[in-house]
Amino acid sequence: MTRYAKDSRVIFDLGTNDGEDTAFYLKRGFHVVALEANPALCDQARQRFRSEIGDGRLNLLNVAIADKPGHATFYVNVKNDHWSSLDAAWAARDATKFKEIAVECTTLGSLFAQFGVPYYLKIDVEGADQSVLEQLRGNTLLPLFVSVEDCRLGFNYMRIMASCGYNAFKLLDQSHVPQMKDVATGHEFPVGSSGPFGDDLPDKWLPYDEMVRHYSQTVRDLAGNRLAPRSHWWDIHCTNCK
Repeated sequence: MTRYAKDSRVIFDLGTNDGEDTAFYLKRGFHVVALEANPALCDQARQRFRSEIGDGRLNLLNVAIADKPGHATFYVNVKNDHWSSLDAAWAARDATKFKEIAVECTTLGSLFAQFGVPYYLKIDVEGADQSVLEQLRGNTLLPLFVSVEDCRLGFNYMRIMASCGYNAFKLLDQSHVPQMKDVATGHEFPVGSSGPFGDDLPDKWLPYDEMVRHYSQTVRDLAGNRLAPRSHWWDIHCTNCK
């Protein structure tokens, strides 16, 4: 029987980027395991969070997450670092330029073994998101909450989440996040941050079938055609409501 890590005090921030999500999770009192493949962004985060790293509240890893350990080529978009990816086509969107660097890769299983299964798993890894979700399969202990950035593959993402036993879903419109505020800490979410998580999310949890219907009427239809304006984008959240 699959169990969910409801008592964990750890959050995984996969795709740390500018560190705004990590800062919020630390403010909420969690131990954070933050992954960032871009060494320049990782160096910036080390400076920003040197106190939290020093007191053991934050593990900051300059690695990429993939389906197997080892080394890989990482493509750093020189115009928009949010688009950097293990996938060259992903990093070159809108005909922008990138540079290639070598990175070390780890897997979700390795992170679970080293740091434990987190309470919340945030996935925003530009083109590798589905690989991370697929690595959840087969584990007897899973994060209580998971979120993933919706990038054209939302139907696949939700299908994988449901196959892992997650039975409650929400869509969070990321364009609304800067107008939100965390009640517990007073934290105001900056533009580009992921925003709240877990039971602090607005709206009600939807069962899988209702979520698929909601997504197909809000984000893109069953044929894959986008319905929403480009000014809106979403994260898909899930949990297990027994």
